[in-house]
Order: sequence, then C-alpha cells, then structure tokens
Amino acid sequence: MNHLRKLGLASFLFLGLGLFCGTSEARLGWTPSTALTVTLICYAVGLVLALIAFMQSRRGQSLDGTTKFLARAPLALVTIGVLIVFLRAMTGW
Repeated sequence: MNHLRKLGLASFLFLGLGLFCGTSEARLGWTPSTALTVTLICYAVGLVLALIAFMQSRRGQSLDGTTKFLARAPLALVTIGVLIVFLRAMTGW
C-alpha cells in the first residue's frame, strides 16, 4: 500500500475517532472534559496527518485515483466542516 494511502486512511481514522468520542461521552462513561480533551487530540492528529498527506500528494508524481482521493479528501472534509461551522455562526443558527 502506498504511503499516501496510509496517511489518508490514518487521517480518516483519527477524524472519525474524534467524531465518535465527541458524540458518545455518555456511552463511554467519560466526564465532559475528558471527552473534549480526547476529541481535540484526535482532531489535531487527524488534521496534521491530512496536511502532510495533502502536501505530499502535490509533488507532481503520478498517482492513481484512489491514492489521490485518500490523500486529499480528509483535508477537504475538514475545510467543508469549518466552512459549515463558520456559516452557522454567522447566520445565528
């Protein structure tokens, strides 16, 4: 497996784990501060991995479609999520 695929999958894993930990604090038996800490750490690791994969995918090497998707999609999802949160904050939702 290509290293960009591994980075992309790891980024998806940490972003998904952050989403899971943030939404299931009661099921896991964590206090809200513990759930917030774990969620933010997972999001930070996922974002760093997404940035690394995205920057390495832009080097001009010949990549297949799956590798390009796995390397670039996590950063796109983070960007779309930030845009949605920003627009919701601006409209007062």
